Amino acid sequence: MSGPIAPNQAQLKRSETGFSLIEILVVILILAIATGMATEIVTDILPGVRADNSVELVVAQLRQARQAAIDQRRNFIVTFKGANEITVVRQELDGALTPIADNFLSQGVIYTVFPTVPDTPDGFGNGLPVNFAGGNTVIFLGDDTATDGMGRLVNGTVFMGILGKPSAARAVTVMGATARIKGYSYNGTRWF
Repeated sequence: MSGPIAPNQAQLKRSETGFSLIEILVVILILAIATGMATEIVTDILPGVRADNSVELVVAQLRQARQAAIDQRRNFIVTFKGANEITVVRQELDGALTPIADNFLSQGVIYTVFPTVPDTPDGFGNGLPVNFAGGNTVIFLGDDTATDGMGRLVNGTVFMGILGKPSAARAVTVMGATARIKGYSYNGTRWF
């Protein structure tokens, strides 16, 4: 007569004790390798992500100022201050200035030009990081134009990036006659 086969003592002992030290060390080694690879990937990607976030911020602030100028029939003044600040103010009918927004570019991203990176396809110049007829301010008018502080139509470019990383170069251009705003990314060989 045959009955259930009882597991032998060695099999029972092994299943009761769990994992061996070797098995645990192999799992830890695999996790360490995966973590190292993930860290390397994140380190390579992070500057581009920060630069992309900054160009999106600048484009959004410029577009909001442009649209508000049209909607409210007031001048909206966008100023690029210091190394990484962007402010927006509304000029009231009596000349008073009302602050609208004050933002900073992402961590590590500053207004800068790279000597090895060419001008954008719009060709407004890359001699200065922020260049609106030599100044750092663009004024959006209610008639959907962009001017400098002297009331002249102005084309301009804002260049930004992370020092030492030309592949993180970004730019935003503004065309004075139509107040068209366009963001660009540099991929190491060309703007797109």
